[in-house]
Amino acid sequence: MNTAQNKLNLVQMIIESEDSTFVKKMLNFAFPLKSTNKAYANYDNDDNIPDYVINEVNESIIELDNGTDKGIGHEEMLKKFRKKYPYLDL
Repeated sequence: MNTAQNKLNLVQMIIESEDSTFVKKMLNFAFPLKSTNKAYANYDNDDNIPDYVINEVNESIIELDNGTDKGIGHEEMLKKFRKKYPYLDL
């Protein structure tokens, strides 16, 4: 398998996963590795997440809890991603 296919497989596993522990483990594994990539230099750990991102996530959680935003279900998102990115084989 080439690098591009490995990347696609990894993205597919993360998108399809409903296990928050798996996703968190992937993030914990990836953050230290990305320090060699200049594009991610500002995001070394959870403490460096920009305030506006944290605020938007918190607002989204409140909206979901209050029922003002129903969110998008997993299957619906997969359907949209399959249409937009058919080459990912989701």
